[in-house]
Amino acid sequence: MAKKAKKGAKTEEETLLFLQQKAEAEERMLVQSLKDKLQTENTNSAVNLLHLNEGWRSILRQNREAQVHKHVNVLSETSQTQLDGLDHVITVSSAPNVLLVVLSLTS
Repeated sequence: MAKKAKKGAKTEEETLLFLQQKAEAEERMLVQSLKDKLQTENTNSAVNLLHLNEGWRSILRQNREAQVHKHVNVLSETSQTQLDGLDHVITVSSAPNVLLVVLSLTS
């Protein structure tokens, strides 16, 4: 004869079912926690990548700025040299007496 179960007492099957459901619930919570952590990590990675790119671009801009300044200085010196040469040509051509003296000395 089967014993009568006490009121509120669980059978072995009910206990196993309860433990299985508890383990599944814990697994779902763990999976959800890991998904949340992954999402947070992805967000942080994106933000950090933006900061890295911003810093790198700043360094590149500073480097490019120095190169442009050097190039502008070279162009300025070159144009000043050309301008001085043209001024010299104008000065020599505006003094015909000097040119005549030079021509008479070479003849």
